[in-house]
Amino acid sequence: MSFKPYSLALYELAKDKDQVPYYMEQLKKLSDIWKENEDFLKALRHPKITRREKKEWISQLFESELDPLLYRYLLVMVEHDQIGYIPEIYEAFIEVYKEDQNIESVLIESACPLSEDQIRQIKTVIEKKLKKNIEVRTNVVPELIAGVRVRTKDFVLDNSMLSRISNLKEKLENAY
Repeated sequence: MSFKPYSLALYELAKDKDQVPYYMEQLKKLSDIWKENEDFLKALRHPKITRREKKEWISQLFESELDPLLYRYLLVMVEHDQIGYIPEIYEAFIEVYKEDQNIESVLIESACPLSEDQIRQIKTVIEKKLKKNIEVRTNVVPELIAGVRVRTKDFVLDNSMLSRISNLKEKLENAY
């Protein structure tokens, strides 16, 4: 199921009000509430609980606590039977934001921890290649032996010793 249309609607409203960071933060808080309260989440997703009951809950819990636009948004989500999926809508909101801001998440894996300077250098190269702003996450993977592996949404650049050994092994096996 795609939650992008629901997140895109809220994103466009937030953007019109020039308050994207604020709505992102508020949606994150709601997402956390949903995740931390499993019974509440199950009830919001339960098909036998009426929309009217769900609206009453949302009203009691959030009407005086939320920005009016966000409160109305939750009521619309009840009408569309999406109120139980606020965590997923939040994740889709983040993706819409990243697309709009031309941001791509990149994972840099290395055999040992990288210095800030090394991360910055890799980031600069990837930003030039992708022509996007890069959001970097790092992970230490000792199995790589040496070198780095960079993962983006669309490709993997593997310049690790493990990759080189694997390639050499494959060439040797195919040579005979």
